Amino acid sequence: MTSTAPPDAEPRRLVVVGAAAGMGRWLSDHLFAGLPWQQVVLIDTAQSAALLAGAAAAYRGTPVATGTLADVTAHLADEGFVICVAVPDGAAPGVLAELDALVPRDAPIVLVSVGFAWAMNVLAAVPDRTAVALHPLLDTSARSLDGQTVCATEVRGVATGWLAGAITGRGGIYTVLSPEQHDRSMTYVLALAHQSLLGFVTAVADSGLDLTAELWATRTPLFEALLGLAVSVLEENQEVTLAHVQAALDGDRARAELAAAAEAVGAAAATPESLPARVAATRDRFTGALFDTVRNTATATLSAGQSKRATLARVRRLGGLVGLHPSGRPDKLRVGRLVELTPVHLVLEELLVGPKGEAALLHGPGVRNAKRLGRRGTVVRTRFGIGHVEVLSDAELEVALDAWLAHVRRDIRFLVPESVAGQGVASVVREQRGVGAADLVSEAVRTGQRAVVIRTGIRADLDLDATIEALRKAVEVAYAWPHGVARPTRGAQPDLRYLGPPGSFSESAARQFAVGLTGAGEADVHIGPIGSFDEVLAFARGGGLGVLPITSSASGLVSRAAQALLGTDADLVAGGVVDVAVRFDAYAAAPVVLAELRGAPVFSHPQALAQCANFVTRWGLDPQPCASTTDALLKLRELDGPAIAIASSGAEADHDFVHVVEREIDDLSGSITRFLIVGRPDAFAEHSDGSDPTLRRIVVAPNVASIAHLVGRGAGFDELLTDSDGACLWVSSQTLADLPDGVRDLGSVPWSPRTPVVRPTPG
Repeated sequence: MTSTAPPDAEPRRLVVVGAAAGMGRWLSDHLFAGLPWQQVVLIDTAQSAALLAGAAAAYRGTPVATGTLADVTAHLADEGFVICVAVPDGAAPGVLAELDALVPRDAPIVLVSVGFAWAMNVLAAVPDRTAVALHPLLDTSARSLDGQTVCATEVRGVATGWLAGAITGRGGIYTVLSPEQHDRSMTYVLALAHQSLLGFVTAVADSGLDLTAELWATRTPLFEALLGLAVSVLEENQEVTLAHVQAALDGDRARAELAAAAEAVGAAAATPESLPARVAATRDRFTGALFDTVRNTATATLSAGQSKRATLARVRRLGGLVGLHPSGRPDKLRVGRLVELTPVHLVLEELLVGPKGEAALLHGPGVRNAKRLGRRGTVVRTRFGIGHVEVLSDAELEVALDAWLAHVRRDIRFLVPESVAGQGVASVVREQRGVGAADLVSEAVRTGQRAVVIRTGIRADLDLDATIEALRKAVEVAYAWPHGVARPTRGAQPDLRYLGPPGSFSESAARQFAVGLTGAGEADVHIGPIGSFDEVLAFARGGGLGVLPITSSASGLVSRAAQALLGTDADLVAGGVVDVAVRFDAYAAAPVVLAELRGAPVFSHPQALAQCANFVTRWGLDPQPCASTTDALLKLRELDGPAIAIASSGAEADHDFVHVVEREIDDLSGSITRFLIVGRPDAFAEHSDGSDPTLRRIVVAPNVASIAHLVGRGAGFDELLTDSDGACLWVSSQTLADLPDGVRDLGSVPWSPRTPVVRPTPG
């Protein structure tokens, strides 16, 4: 055959002989499969057809032919091949002779071998080809080339720079050594090491002691590490390799030097006073840097050897869940509780039941969710050898559970500022722990807010209610409600009071205001509850700041706040507004169904009762106004009979004596309560942040008639809100002067009937 390609051209086609298993399979998977081939041919014995099919799967999108050498002959006629031969030593000469007759002369040969002098002698049978011997200094348990060293001979013929580039490009270290240099080093690195380990394990096995009950049960980390290394060379697939290593790498020299060293150490040990000198003399042969590097590497190796058992012991002590993969089977997952742990085995109470993607976890909330999913299963106990399993880290277990567990579907409503798109909410939900899918179902916009419904898949091991609340918190953090504060307070530590008790929406407004202050975080503001509207205003009159609910998007003007503002003689102004999204749930003192509470008293703040009127009517409940929603919850603990409290969603987290009986009972799909921040005129700085276009004058009047001659006078913005008693709140862009007696002028604040644009907070 005549080649027309230049001899140093980068190969376009690949042949791997011995691709089913061993180092040939490892190089195929971890080195060659990442290169842009036009064609790949994988060759092995007829008995390896299934393994070859698995090897072919790594070359996605590339034409791959598999079979014996006789099966694939027709695929080898093209130019541009490179041949990698990784076969048992006895088969190599025959394989090379057959390939030499079939493949065009431009194809270089890469022969994988532990002995370079032996390899070059074999390659002498194909003298007209570019050839290189390759020795990866790793075993096939390595997961990648990262940090691994691959030795090569100096290339016979034209250099194959693509090979060095491929190895270094996958994180490997490419080292070129002469056959003499390589084999002399390997005499110690491999031949001597193997003899040492075989001698050690033979002495242990011939000790007459019980290997399990006596030696393994009383092992030290050093003994465990040495025995583990020694046992690895006893595997059946290592027998032929060990023999070849000794033959190809001057095993006789290694044996003689090992015997001499053992005799010298034995002589020193026989006279204890000379042993320290023997140790020091050997230590002095190492440079300081190399000594530290080798020692630290050994320490890390010993720690790694102990880590699996230490991890298992810690999990068992803490009573947590553990995830296991059978060794070499990452497609299998076992999850459960450890009920027994010995030096050689563990017993796992398996709690994961069902196939991948549809499984349930019979643990904690997962038990209840398994019933929802119709997933039945029996908890069984299984015994595993510790050496036969891989223990997943917490992060790995979390990823595995995401893939294995089923997801329970729930439609969740979120209230966000109206400028936030529903798909934006869905994107935040998708990023949270335990969420499998998050699809927008609907969104509705009302003044100042957007109600978004997201169909969410929640992982089957999680508490659904707690996860839903966590998702709502995440959305609240991502899309913060606007503060609308144009004039920051003066002083380093503002003092802020809200209408108590703690846990109310007023507290949420106070904390939201504190976080949003220019130059002050929440930690810099003293926040506390107070008993009544009048007390809030009295505190503000004394130099502090007060937080008052003033309007609700569901029920309009907050009458008691308006009356308190009209009734005070203090000179107070508003320094800003805060919008708080409001959601109400119904609570009872025990986990009962609502049908058992029909006609019972229902306690809550009057505003909450008004916003949940349909719920109250639907169940024939008897409304009982309270000073706050927190007081309503406390009533449940005081009463003996059946009763319901209406309070903010998530209140059960702070009041463990209540249970949710129905969620989101407000008449509308959520609402917004707007709060005023009030204080003396000298409590606020002048407007200086460029928000003048949104500034509105806030006026509270006892009735509409008192300001009717001013409302709508000339061009400008006017908004009028009233309550059932006739009191009103007038918001205007007009320049106001000479207001009638009895009318309260609260100054100017940023105010809009529609919430300003809100951007997601940085992650």
